[in-house]
Amino acid sequence: MLSARLLGRRVVVRYRRQDGTLPPLSDVVGELASLTPTTAIVAGPRGPVTVDRAAIVAARAVAPHRREILELERVARRGWRAAEVFDLDGWLLHADQGWTGRANSVLPLVTPRRPLPELLADAGRFYAERGLPCQIQLPLPARGLLDAELAGRCWTLERPTVLLTAPISGSPRGTGSPVEAAEPVEAAEPVALEPVPSAAWLAAYHYRGGPLPEHAVRLLTRHDRVSFASLSRDGSVAGIARGTVDDGWLGVTAVEVAPEHRRSGVASALMRALRDWGRRQGATGCYLQVDDGNADALALYQRLGFIPHHRYHYRIAPATT
Repeated sequence: MLSARLLGRRVVVRYRRQDGTLPPLSDVVGELASLTPTTAIVAGPRGPVTVDRAAIVAARAVAPHRREILELERVARRGWRAAEVFDLDGWLLHADQGWTGRANSVLPLVTPRRPLPELLADAGRFYAERGLPCQIQLPLPARGLLDAELAGRCWTLERPTVLLTAPISGSPRGTGSPVEAAEPVEAAEPVALEPVPSAAWLAAYHYRGGPLPEHAVRLLTRHDRVSFASLSRDGSVAGIARGTVDDGWLGVTAVEVAPEHRRSGVASALMRALRDWGRRQGATGCYLQVDDGNADALALYQRLGFIPHHRYHYRIAPATT
């Protein structure tokens, strides 16, 4: 019923009361924070609840609450900081010269009281003034109603993405980290961790196949707790990744492994190094984002113990004449 793969996930656990009170069964819903051979600790809304595993009748994972989805998306935006951020009645408008969707889109964290057409018009003007299309990131199912409304207004769906999470070993979120598992790895391969990206690191990063413009480098480094990981083999960079820590979460971005070094443990080594760095920075969980159609990456992160938290996509405003 309960396994280490559920650590860090929201679960519902039904168990028999041990004190003889009625009713004989009780339920607790919350994050599975710890799991030992004899007990499970569930972080519920009123605090942690310790349950004897022998008393558990049933347990299963449940979808994250809407608040959890939106909070994690807020944290993820802090890990990828655009040059401009404007609060439009609870909608966060990000802009950074068009480089990446996350840094150049609206994140609708709240449901504003103003009419939707007014909000869309104001957001459209904000992006038009910067020569950018108006696009809105829609975490699902938290913003399902807004997504349906925009679909009805002929906004185009783009870039379906999965946000994955895993607990970090030795943290309150769980024991026996799933992040440690998986691919084969060559023993004792050193991973360099630097507070700023080296020229070799930047040369190894090919976002959507193109070179990095200068404003992209500024975006990558615009953070107070950031680490750039790289692993070299035979005098060249075999793989890179970037980690940031915000509000107890390690965000992993910019993961790239050279084609000739894929499936040889590079990604695992990079993830372990960033996990250890993030834990020292106080992170208790890790998240990353993967294109929904990238089957190889999704399979890799599943082997590393990551599980889907939620999905999102973008809606792009129709062109005006």
